[in-house]
Amino acid sequence: MANESPVMTLENNMAMPSGSVVSVVEVEGLVDSVVFAAAVDVLLKRHPAPTAGLSWREVDRSGPDQDSRRTGLDRLATEDGEAVVVGAPPRLTLVRLRADAFQLRLASDRAVLDAPSHRVLLGELLEECAAPAGAVGPAPVEDRVAWTAEGERGEAERAWRIRLAEVDEPTLVAPAGSAGYSQRPERVESELPTDLAERLLVRTDDRRLSLDTIVHAAWGLVLSWLTNRRNVVFGGLRSDRSRFPVAETAVGGFSEIVPVPCAVNPAEPIADLLSRTELDGTLIAEYSALGAAEIHALVGLPRLFDTVAVVEDAGLDPVPAPEGLPGLRVVAQEQWEDFGSALALVVRRSEGGLRLNLDFRPELFTQADAERILAAFSRTFRTIADEPNQPVGRVQLLDDHEQRRILAHSDATADGVPAVTLVELLEQTVARTPGNTVVSFSGQHISYDELNRRVNRLARLLADRGAGPEQLVALVVPRSIEMVTAVLAVAKTGAGFLPIDPGYPADRIAYMLGDAGPAVVCTTRTAAAVLPQDVSGIVLDDPAVAAEAAGLSDEDPVASEHWAPVPPAALAYVIYTSGSTGRPKGVAVTHAGLANLVAAKVERMDVDEQSRILQFASPSFDAFMTELLATIGAGATLVVPPPGILAGDHLAEVLVAERITHVVLPPVAAASVSPESLPDLRSLVLAGEASSGDLIARWAPGRRVINAYGPTEATVCATMSEPLSADATPPIGGPIPGAACYVLDEALRPVPAGVPGELYLGGAGLARGYLGRPGMTAERFVANPFAGDGSRMYRTGDLVSWRSDGGLDFLGRSDEQVKLRGFRIELGEVERVLTNHPGVDRAVAVVREDGAGGRRIVVHLIPSAGAAPTMAELREHAGRFLPDFMVPGAFVLLDAFPLTPNGKLDRRALPEPDAAPAPSGRAPSTPEEIALSRIFSEVLGVAEVDADRNFFELGGNSMVAITVIQKARKAGLAISPKDLVMNPTVEALAAIAGRTDQAPRRAEATTAVK
Repeated sequence: MANESPVMTLENNMAMPSGSVVSVVEVEGLVDSVVFAAAVDVLLKRHPAPTAGLSWREVDRSGPDQDSRRTGLDRLATEDGEAVVVGAPPRLTLVRLRADAFQLRLASDRAVLDAPSHRVLLGELLEECAAPAGAVGPAPVEDRVAWTAEGERGEAERAWRIRLAEVDEPTLVAPAGSAGYSQRPERVESELPTDLAERLLVRTDDRRLSLDTIVHAAWGLVLSWLTNRRNVVFGGLRSDRSRFPVAETAVGGFSEIVPVPCAVNPAEPIADLLSRTELDGTLIAEYSALGAAEIHALVGLPRLFDTVAVVEDAGLDPVPAPEGLPGLRVVAQEQWEDFGSALALVVRRSEGGLRLNLDFRPELFTQADAERILAAFSRTFRTIADEPNQPVGRVQLLDDHEQRRILAHSDATADGVPAVTLVELLEQTVARTPGNTVVSFSGQHISYDELNRRVNRLARLLADRGAGPEQLVALVVPRSIEMVTAVLAVAKTGAGFLPIDPGYPADRIAYMLGDAGPAVVCTTRTAAAVLPQDVSGIVLDDPAVAAEAAGLSDEDPVASEHWAPVPPAALAYVIYTSGSTGRPKGVAVTHAGLANLVAAKVERMDVDEQSRILQFASPSFDAFMTELLATIGAGATLVVPPPGILAGDHLAEVLVAERITHVVLPPVAAASVSPESLPDLRSLVLAGEASSGDLIARWAPGRRVINAYGPTEATVCATMSEPLSADATPPIGGPIPGAACYVLDEALRPVPAGVPGELYLGGAGLARGYLGRPGMTAERFVANPFAGDGSRMYRTGDLVSWRSDGGLDFLGRSDEQVKLRGFRIELGEVERVLTNHPGVDRAVAVVREDGAGGRRIVVHLIPSAGAAPTMAELREHAGRFLPDFMVPGAFVLLDAFPLTPNGKLDRRALPEPDAAPAPSGRAPSTPEEIALSRIFSEVLGVAEVDADRNFFELGGNSMVAITVIQKARKAGLAISPKDLVMNPTVEALAAIAGRTDQAPRRAEATTAVK
């Protein structure tokens, strides 16, 4: 007989919904339709509740054409899947294959008939067909609620609450925002070697562990690796059959998928993980009074997991191929259960071993991904069997070949170029292109030779004032030729420069100067006013200083003058970044990584001697080094723009007027400009925060668009993408020459493509550490286990995953640090500044979308007893200690913070800022007020704004201000950034707004919005 494989009828065109079970049994023998109908009737009477509404049919597929028969069976498989919806009655089909062969097909929702119930029903049905008895048989099982005492429910609820106390977010392997599954699951399979299976089963006997325990512990370990989390949750199968009499013949929905929490500690021995998992298994089994939905409700999350791990016994085929069925013989059978999950692991006892099946969603995983996951699970089984005292974090989940392959494309240190210092870079370019313009600013054009002479004179002046190797020179200087000159002059003295933005709050400037202890401070006449009273500095544009420098030699320093050569390991600069302790921290960077940065930027950006690079970044932000180094490395021109907000129309005007060919921008700034009107721009590098595919699509046509990534601790840039196409999802690329990028789990094990891990950086560009903070340095700069040369790697705190093409996808942060408007911000610093306000008891900062499609910091706070701080007071307090980009855009006063059912802060439940400001009593009245009120409302995402509401108190900031100005111009109102700063209410701004029927005037560019 040529049997039709029931496996094929399941796999082809199968689209089973969540929680469905489909069984197929193929039988040789004769069965009469009347007899079959009578047998079904017996089953309906014997099991009335679970089979209520059962539909059955008889289908003839006995034609001679095997292709037609196969097509028909495939169609039945599809119909089986479509018939199973949540709560729907079961469906039974008798399929005639030939006169002496047939199939029985049973499809159901697991909540109505679970997989063991299929075995019972199909077995009883065949017995009735073979030897009709007509007896109804056992009494129906009573409702499970009758078996559950109220006391049991209370005890079960308490037990589950304790066990789920650490669960405050779901464990999902599917990407955020995935909306269900459109395709049927596919399967990869593996058979454990007999000797390994035997050792594993012996281990269960020796330690009195169930196979469920070992499977759950192993899956929890693998899931922790897949999600880069210590605390994970997955689904486990719980059967309530043991609570009922005649359990083996009970029919109904007695199996549920319940949450299995698993805490994975890399330092813990596997044996301890097994012991804890065994206790959790006891909880699942003993406290079954609560159903799955009730357990989920205790956590308060709509979904807890999307993976399942279950164990099936050897006898769980649809029917046991019973002996003694007169005239009938079971020749094939198969059962498929869809757990409604992204991944479902089924471990089944087989003759002499264990069979592993992993069902996966093809829209989420490739077959190679699934095979890798199943292989990791098998390796975990091997470690459990052979090395139960091994720490969890030392279980090797990748084979040696895969690990070597991953490490090979993680490390580009061998591709690095010889180190050069900033001094050597400048002098080499001066020798090559002395007459080229290096800096252009407000009509001034300085050649490389002239700049070098200015640098040499200033370097000698600084050295006379105390600058030298391993010392710091603070530069409280705005964007200007003086700033570029000072940076290079400091390098020639062998000292490191400390850039400080004069626009920072006075308290922050004072802290940075006090913390760093610079030997010399340089400033300008306008910026000197922000220096603390006890700090004096060299005023670079003071005529007396200029006269003193003019009297010094402009030649390159030589050894005879006792100038020691600057080595690559020398301190180059210190840049302060936001700190989780509530104070900014200084990152000390050497010259060692500069050459690799130059080589990478010049090559990837395609910079040459004719290029004009915009100096966009604040000098206190390390992106300034990218602009400066790419310029000098290629002999190009650095264009220093006039003061003002470089965004929107003003940024576009600068790019056009200055014929900028290359620019590095944060995505928020790039989004404010239309790329179509920039004929000279050839190359755009996006950096500082995550880019979107839509932004790439706008900018990519006609120019090179690069996505770059790198923290200050790795000399500005560690990865760069290849030029991106318009339809690309923007990766952050792979390591630049001389850098290493390791994607590791918590145990510092490499993870494969598609698996999230924390990014660790190595290579020549690694910073020394944090100035005066050895403890913090030791915490973030750790030994590199992959280099073998005693080097370190930097723990970024950024979550990434490898792409199949060798690039990296940025996934977010593992802590509370965020990137906003291109700046790295520790929300803890914002919270600490606010809690220092006398009217604030506690504060929680989050980042939320604003009405203009951007992002802003929102602080939720609980006032101190009897206090009622106003929004203006809180904003003014924050502005005294935090730079503009860290000042919250909105404040929300609460009586108490929302908590999860487990008593933890529920950040997701923190309310949005009030979108309907309280009315002031006077609505906008003049045409100008009405227009500006509408504009404020649109860009801030609030209801109609009254005439006296303050733009900044409503959440406005400098980037949003650009949008206001642009919209105002389109409405015929001419206002500038300075106008908005000085007149932030609708009423005041409308009073000074100029009416124009002509093209919008150029915005004043003299005041930065704070």
